[in-house]
Amino acid sequence: MPTFDDNFKFDASPFEQYVAENEPDILDYAVVPPYFAVAKKRALTPSTHLLFGARGGGKSATRLATERELWRLHAKGDSVPLAVPYIDFTRILDGASISDVSSDSLLKELSFRVVETLLLWISDQEDAEDIVELLEPDELNLMVVLVQAFYLRVPDANRRISQHQAMTILRQNWQSRTRNWTMKKWSAIVEIVGTISSGLSEKYANTDSVKSQVDDLFNESGAIASGTALLAKLVEVARVFGFSGISVFVDKVDEHPLTQNSPEASARLIFPLLAHVQLMEVEGLGWQFFLWDRVKALFADGELSVRLDKLAHSEVSWTGEFLRQMIDARVSFFSANRITKFLELGADREVTYDKIGEVVELSVNSPRETIRLLDTVVREFDSEYALEKEPRFLDAEDLERGMDKYVSDVIWNVYDKEVLSQILRLNKSTFINKEVQAAFKISAPGATNRIVKWQDAGAITQSGKREAEGGVGGKPSNEYSIADPRIVRLSERKLYDEKVLTEAPIEATD
Repeated sequence: MPTFDDNFKFDASPFEQYVAENEPDILDYAVVPPYFAVAKKRALTPSTHLLFGARGGGKSATRLATERELWRLHAKGDSVPLAVPYIDFTRILDGASISDVSSDSLLKELSFRVVETLLLWISDQEDAEDIVELLEPDELNLMVVLVQAFYLRVPDANRRISQHQAMTILRQNWQSRTRNWTMKKWSAIVEIVGTISSGLSEKYANTDSVKSQVDDLFNESGAIASGTALLAKLVEVARVFGFSGISVFVDKVDEHPLTQNSPEASARLIFPLLAHVQLMEVEGLGWQFFLWDRVKALFADGELSVRLDKLAHSEVSWTGEFLRQMIDARVSFFSANRITKFLELGADREVTYDKIGEVVELSVNSPRETIRLLDTVVREFDSEYALEKEPRFLDAEDLERGMDKYVSDVIWNVYDKEVLSQILRLNKSTFINKEVQAAFKISAPGATNRIVKWQDAGAITQSGKREAEGGVGGKPSNEYSIADPRIVRLSERKLYDEKVLTEAPIEATD
């Protein structure tokens, strides 16, 4: 049988990619969520905003959409801030620990990225190599100082890696591009940027004035003398080139190897910025943070608490209807509108409608996981019917098989094996402390420790209270429920090898 794509006459797979940066056309079929308007408004102002959301909840897609909107308006001639992506923390964390990160290291990296974005933007102008030379003396002086202080101090090899990452993002966002950008002549662009930056340094950076101004940016230990003064200078240089200010887009905080498994490490990475409210209030510069929802509680209370009462923030939330629209939009785009709804792929449309509801629920209402699950459905469909010759529609069993395969493939990468194995051995979707004690033959404190560990992993949640047994008026017990429907399906349908229940160290000392 033809592949799924050929079977339904798709131009390309609607569900093959589920990372926003890997989808250059994503904004042509993205369903705009309500919080996009808030993000856009804050970025245009610019002012600071924190958007919290679950992994795969559409934060990066929102960031890309907002960045592109700013560049679209800029192409129209509107006065907008310079959009600066701040999505890679490799240099900051190279050879360092999370505790080593300071506002100084974060601001130096930001300064590099602002200068880099400006240089790349200049390279897209027809008279790129002359444009800087035409600045007024004070404007030229400011640009030279910042290039010398924050850009050329980064090793050339590191600059080239960063440039390629930035160029990929900017190419998606810019509406009109010169020949080099249109044809992806990255080496030519890198050469232009190098010519401009090194040329500025060679021609002007040895003057006493520039040396003095560069020195004034740092104290005796080499740290930035004043963070707010530096940010004001960055805004000033952006305005030199016609931008109204700067919008910084901070994303992927939890995707570095040192942060990806820890809400606390993710929170600590950017805490030095958020802890200094003054850095969030520099006129003309707005911070747009796209953050894992599990860091919010850490910012609200305790050692890492910040002034959320003074920082505008909101949370990503997707309804089932929004996700259905997202699926249909993808189907329509990748079929060139020959198919307008996913229902049209089903043998029984009513059954398919119900099953898509199950798909959305199983995907924990996450856009990324919904697409990943449907990609699994596609792969299982191709495998199941590889030897058939006639085209066919999707039936309920095809979707069920895809959901089972998705759960068994994904869930062990979401949760620690020990945590998941313990929950499977308990074999209850709702429970109280006493039932954990009985299942594992451990004490009440031991059961409490185990429950806390499951909660910290995000696998369970407290769902209510259960009255004392026997009706004697005792104190009600906290009742807990499995929070992830994928764990429920894994357990109920036995989609795991029984060996995991005996191999995991489930009787570790509590």
